[in-house]
Amino acid sequence: MKKTGIIFVLFTSNNILCSLTSLDGSVLMWTSAGAQRLRSVKKSVPTTIYSLVIKTAFKAVSIGFSHVHLKLKGLHKNKKSITKALSHSNIKLLSLQDITAQPHNGCRSTKKRRL
Repeated sequence: MKKTGIIFVLFTSNNILCSLTSLDGSVLMWTSAGAQRLRSVKKSVPTTIYSLVIKTAFKAVSIGFSHVHLKLKGLHKNKKSITKALSHSNIKLLSLQDITAQPHNGCRSTKKRRL
């Protein structure tokens, strides 16, 4: 029997958060790029993202998960490195979903200048 979980990756402007949940939504473990103790390196570097996802994947394997769904949220240029990191672990990726919120109408335009 395969045990399935969900890995959520949230890209904020200053940090990257990664959490592992079961299918019913209970959080089993979480970590962030700041918690990796990489002080001299920026948090948004692909190597930092790689080590973050590998740590979460190995924890998932130790809990007993063999298949995961991946959900990404936030705007970042290095989203592709996450799927590459998961392909190097023993976990099968079932689905990839981007749940980034899209603006409906955008920001309000500025008032016109009167001379």
